[in-house]
Amino acid sequence: MLFVSRTLLLVAVTGGLAFAAGLVVDRYAMPPSAIQRTRPVATDDSLGENDLDQPLDNSANASTASRRGEKGTSKTNSVEAIVAALRNTMNRSNDRRGYLQANKLIDSIEPSKIRAVIDAFQRLPNQREKPVYLTMLIARWAEAEPQAAVAYAESGPPVDRKMTVVAAVRSWAEKDAAAAGAWVQQLPPGEERERAMQAVVSSLSESDPQGALAMLQSLPSTGNARQGFYWPIFSRWTSTDPLAAAQQAIQLPTGPGRDTALQVVASTWANDDPEAAFAWASNLPNGPNHDNTLQTILSAWANKDPQQAANMLSNLPAGAIRDRAAGNIARQWAQNDPTAALAWTQQLPPGDAQQRALQSVLSSWAQTDPTAAADYVNGLPNGKQQDEAAKLIARQLASADLQAALAWAQKLPAGNTRQNALIPIITQWTDSDPAGAANFVLTNNNGEWRRNLLSTISRQWAENDPQGAMSWAQNLTDTAERAAVLPNIITAVAEDNPAKAAQMTSRLSGDAQSAAANSVISQWATSDPAAAGEWAATFPEGRTRGQAFENLINIWGRNDPTAAASWLGNLAESPSRDQAVSVFSRRIASTDPQAATQWAATISNDSLRNSQMESAARDWLKSDPRNATTWISNSSLPDEAKARLLNPGG
Repeated sequence: MLFVSRTLLLVAVTGGLAFAAGLVVDRYAMPPSAIQRTRPVATDDSLGENDLDQPLDNSANASTASRRGEKGTSKTNSVEAIVAALRNTMNRSNDRRGYLQANKLIDSIEPSKIRAVIDAFQRLPNQREKPVYLTMLIARWAEAEPQAAVAYAESGPPVDRKMTVVAAVRSWAEKDAAAAGAWVQQLPPGEERERAMQAVVSSLSESDPQGALAMLQSLPSTGNARQGFYWPIFSRWTSTDPLAAAQQAIQLPTGPGRDTALQVVASTWANDDPEAAFAWASNLPNGPNHDNTLQTILSAWANKDPQQAANMLSNLPAGAIRDRAAGNIARQWAQNDPTAALAWTQQLPPGDAQQRALQSVLSSWAQTDPTAAADYVNGLPNGKQQDEAAKLIARQLASADLQAALAWAQKLPAGNTRQNALIPIITQWTDSDPAGAANFVLTNNNGEWRRNLLSTISRQWAENDPQGAMSWAQNLTDTAERAAVLPNIITAVAEDNPAKAAQMTSRLSGDAQSAAANSVISQWATSDPAAAGEWAATFPEGRTRGQAFENLINIWGRNDPTAAASWLGNLAESPSRDQAVSVFSRRIASTDPQAATQWAATISNDSLRNSQMESAARDWLKSDPRNATTWISNSSLPDEAKARLLNPGG
């Protein structure tokens, strides 16, 4: 049992290490007795224990025989032999057999020798697997001397402590959860204490889930940080007494912990008895937990018996919950039998549920057999359903074989279906070969779709290679297409070098220049608004200059209104200045309505000035009615505006 627990511990504390997947497979595919038996008969699919180096075999066999009380054998009799065997397994890289045999070997070490083994092991050269082996050794030590093992783990470097302290605490908790928990509680608040406490709770939940829950609930609150603690508790509890676990979960305080517990109960129960789990979840109070648990149960049910899960849809109310469930069932079903799943979706009533289910089937089908899924899409009638299906299939096909996806898309009927299929293909193609993607679009498309695809390409291309994208765009012969793509490229350049982007913008004209200028100003005004203002002022009076001023002052006035006001004060009277002052007045009206009103009064355009003065004065009246009233009465506002402000009731 200790061997199995240590295996589970390694999976928990090593995260993304490559061997974890193999250990999980062994943990769930083989009973402990099979894992620990001595000298298994070698078969084609065995773990291959028989071909390991002799020192490791001898030690492992001696260990197992000794633990079972067999005579004529002895435990490994040398620290050096144990360390040599561990070194041999580490040389296997992350081979699954090596880790399993290392676990057996470590489990055989006499408690009196474990510290000496650790000291000798620490003198071995560092390599990737060494921290994992150290964790196993400390976990073994903690089975006999938990406090000494924990103290040793705490003294190690921070990078090792993340695993070793948790390993020692978990082994301790298997023998004395109360003592281990008390020790963890005296740790200073932080990640290390939370990891150690989770190890205690998880360990206790294996034998006493109710006690583990009581321990968890006795801990000082840390907000939502401990919602993951509920998973091992309710997983174990549900596997032995699902009804009691479900009743306890629903009684937990509202919050993420309760949500997690209910989901664990639902998924665990559904794996064993989906019908009973569904009946329980159906009686939960209406709300997110009711809906989410039903979805979890139906998904698990569909993995075992999709037809029966599908039959349960009629028990759900029409609406979003049924539509979502249909999609989940279809997705699970299609992974094993896409033809049957598709036939089921086609029998659903037309509507959102059928559409969601069909998309789920096609998405799963395209991952397992994209060619068959593509053939099905080809046979659909023209329309929205075919368009959406084509996009799904194209995305999956392009992930596996870009050229095959392209060949398939080109065989689709001309129109929206083909274009929708090309979008994800072109997007993926641009990541690896933007020039090739652009050349294909220029050669094989025309009209609005062509401009849209070129715009997508230019945006992606510029993010990775702005200079290459700019050279390509400048060589486009179609003026409209060049105007459509250049702003995208300049925007990407402006993120890192707004001054260079400004130079590029100066070579454009018309709408393309206006769009690019706004993109440059948006980036530049954040890092150097004075330089951005100086550049914006170089444009002649007109649309581009006016929009650039507005964009600049909107950002500058938010970040530094004093500097923005100083820049405005140096502008000559002009329509573009009026636009900038109007934006500035609106920007500061909520914090300084008096200044906003006075700035609005400097606008030269009568209509714009009166409109902005009235708006700012209305804000001023809310914060300082006496001075605002005096100013309004003496202002140049039309009498009608004064009446609206001073006598709003008529």
